[in-house]
Amino acid sequence: MKNLVILMAAIVLFASCGKDGAPGAQGPPGNANVNSYVYDVNSWVTTVSPPYECYTDLSVPEITGSVISGGTVQVFEGNASSGSSIWYAMPYSFQGTEVSFDISIGGVRIYRTYDSGNPITPPSVIVEYKVVVIPPV
Repeated sequence: MKNLVILMAAIVLFASCGKDGAPGAQGPPGNANVNSYVYDVNSWVTTVSPPYECYTDLSVPEITGSVISGGTVQVFEGNASSGSSIWYAMPYSFQGTEVSFDISIGGVRIYRTYDSGNPITPPSVIVEYKVVVIPPV
């Protein structure tokens, strides 16, 4: 029985060895025009009536009508200045604060609100945002 197990293992080991096959067909063209931009934000506009929110506008000229209709825009929040390399995908919610964004031609608007609906205090530190723009293929 032991010899049979060793024989089977040897067959499997050597049967999986062989020459590489022929190269595969060329794949469809991809998109190498992915761009990312990092913004340090310390200026916020705060609304004084419901719905209470604070927001900031980021200028991103690479967001065009064709990107909005057929590409992708991703936004991340981070704090790399504190030595962290973690970026949080938006939108997200953390400890009662909702963070979201809208895109328009030429820009991104970042929103911060409290789940409670109470007036919000804008961040007192610089917050970093990464915007990734992927144009359509």
